[in-house]
Amino acid sequence: MSLFFNTRFNQDYNFAASIIKSIKMNNYKRYNVFNNIHKGLRAMLFDTQLKIQQTDFNQPEAAAVIEQLETALFYFDEHADHEDRYLISPIAKLEPLIAMELENDHLVDHHLSGQLISSIAQWKSAEDFKGRELAWRHIFYAVNEFIAFNLYHMNKEENQLLLLLWKYFTDEQIMAMEHELVQSIDPEVLMAESRWMMRGLSVPEIARWLEGIRIGAPKPVYDIYVQIAREELKGERMAQVEDSYELNY
Repeated sequence: MSLFFNTRFNQDYNFAASIIKSIKMNNYKRYNVFNNIHKGLRAMLFDTQLKIQQTDFNQPEAAAVIEQLETALFYFDEHADHEDRYLISPIAKLEPLIAMELENDHLVDHHLSGQLISSIAQWKSAEDFKGRELAWRHIFYAVNEFIAFNLYHMNKEENQLLLLLWKYFTDEQIMAMEHELVQSIDPEVLMAESRWMMRGLSVPEIARWLEGIRIGAPKPVYDIYVQIAREELKGERMAQVEDSYELNY
């Protein structure tokens, strides 16, 4: 049995109850610090997995898919480290058990990422069709496990950790934590992740995000995000954003 199913689904017996509680709590419209980045990361995972399923591992185009997968692994590793430092650390003394569990989840995540990196190295070094085929199969199933674990883990953060942040901190304090986290991200990575968020968010969420940037960030930063929106939301979705949110052209 896989590491993921051994360590996760046989635990957290009250997880379903926490989801119901979270849905009820969300009716209070508290700030969800995880929403945008998690939707962006999910979009990247889904897109990467679809490309892995569709790609001929023995053709040159497979290299670009592997590069996207490596980028996704890097983003998830950094994301876990940032959460540990800026979102889990503040509640560690207040709720040590859940903090320890989430930190342990991130260790599992790093392990799954390491397995994928090893399989990728095998694919790159394979000298024949059979070697590449075997490595690609390892990549395929390891990606499935990585995605399954991270989808479950992100749900847990949004239905358990988020409730604790709401319990102990105001929205303003949570936004301050998020601001510190964002400031620690390399600008190039931040822009790339923002593109995935544009692809993964709903129209109302994008409109609220752009409005928040307009109010809270310098105009050059706002202009960059409007440009990203125009590039990523071509056609109907961009028109819907413009209809629901009057862009400051």
